[in-house]
Amino acid sequence: MAHTQQVKVIGGNGQLSLGKEFAGKMVLVDQLDSGTWIIKKGEFVPDAEKWLYHGQNLDKLNNALDWAEKNKASDNFESVAKQIEK
Repeated sequence: MAHTQQVKVIGGNGQLSLGKEFAGKMVLVDQLDSGTWIIKKGEFVPDAEKWLYHGQNLDKLNNALDWAEKNKASDNFESVAKQIEK
């Protein structure tokens, strides 16, 4: 997309409309100073889930999920109950 500029007016409620094509989209608003903002469309990861995207964590999780699908849990309740009773 080519570089474009538009003049917009911030409404009395402090909102700015970017257009219907951005409705429901998530954006990052980076305020550089009191009158300069950079707005970037994207998908953002909650802080509590960022660990998943460090190192090999995502691959490890996917491998574990694949393993769990192929190796269904066995019902060993009776065996565990007997060990607890000891």
